[in-house]
Amino acid sequence: MCYPSFYDLFNQLFGVKIQLFKLFHTFGFFVAMGFIVGIFILKKELQRREKLGLFQLKYQKVIYGSPFNYTDLIFPAILGFLIGWKSIGVIQNIEIVGDEPVKYFLSLNYGNIWLGLVIMAIFVAYEYYSLKKEEKEKPEEKLEPILPSSFTSLIMFITAIAGVFGSNLFNSLEHPSQLKELFTDPSSLVSGLNIFGGLISAGIAVFIFAYVKKINIAHLFDSMAPAFLIAYAVGRLGCQTAGDGCWGVPHIEPKPAFIPQILWAWDYKNNIIHECDPYQGQVKGMPVPECNTAQLIQPVYPTPIYEFFLASILGLILWLMRKRLTHFAGALVSLFFIMAGIERILIEQIRVNEKASYFGLQLTQSEFISILFILFGLGLGTFIFYFYKKKSIS
Repeated sequence: MCYPSFYDLFNQLFGVKIQLFKLFHTFGFFVAMGFIVGIFILKKELQRREKLGLFQLKYQKVIYGSPFNYTDLIFPAILGFLIGWKSIGVIQNIEIVGDEPVKYFLSLNYGNIWLGLVIMAIFVAYEYYSLKKEEKEKPEEKLEPILPSSFTSLIMFITAIAGVFGSNLFNSLEHPSQLKELFTDPSSLVSGLNIFGGLISAGIAVFIFAYVKKINIAHLFDSMAPAFLIAYAVGRLGCQTAGDGCWGVPHIEPKPAFIPQILWAWDYKNNIIHECDPYQGQVKGMPVPECNTAQLIQPVYPTPIYEFFLASILGLILWLMRKRLTHFAGALVSLFFIMAGIERILIEQIRVNEKASYFGLQLTQSEFISILFILFGLGLGTFIFYFYKKKSIS
């Protein structure tokens, strides 16, 4: 059984129907939890490396008690207006928000402008009061270190934005027919995501950010390696709970008594995409049904659960190895590329995906990228090994 929203969860488990809970989708909840866990792990590791002096610290001038500037009110004004504008609309359009939250929040057709102006005034007044309270007759100027860990939330935000863009881009390359939806349907921004596309674009964005901020790139990416895998594992729970289509091929073999059903085969009843025949009638011996119920005609491999366990284990391994490899900058991220590639190749063997020709080989896009990941990880690891070996000799 799938629970696309907390409304479904409480309704099915407890018989409680709370319309407001339709706003909270389980997929989004686990993705958000993944980012929270990732931020926590990344910050801890960055702080550990900072204490070891592995980041060359830069200093910036910070002025305390500086005079009030009206430009400081721009952001709280915009934020207050957006919150007020959409909050009443959420209550008035509970069904629309519950079914298509992204489409609702990106639409100009729903909301209350007057409430937006009221909340904006409250935000601006509070910010004005706070800034005036901090003013001093003689502002103090101090030199403070710029710590990489202070950018943790910003790094994860950059990762999220670039990840969504890259995920959609790579998914469109794999399914060109869906490219048009990116411009006509805002909700498609969070559907059909490609994890490797997101990872590659996020990696490039963080690389550029680290270069501009002059943060040691190797140590930053080493810090991110275990954080990403564990965050990814948590996010995959959302795929399983909501039933977003990231499942495997049919699995109808008899289940051993010692294995729980959810780990063997799952029919994804009440899945969020309302799918019952993802194989387009190609399941041998099965008729093409009318999709009047969101339940697969045959149970499939619950690949999101498998990825949850695999990514969690691999992330834990990297976390346990991080101290031993601390002074071999880049070694941890090279292992990450190898592990991520192997994990996805294994999963692709039982996932529903289209194959294409890559240099004469019939592979899915994820299999091809996984091979590149493994080769890149091996190449980077080899370079690091010889670099530090040569350094130790000299």
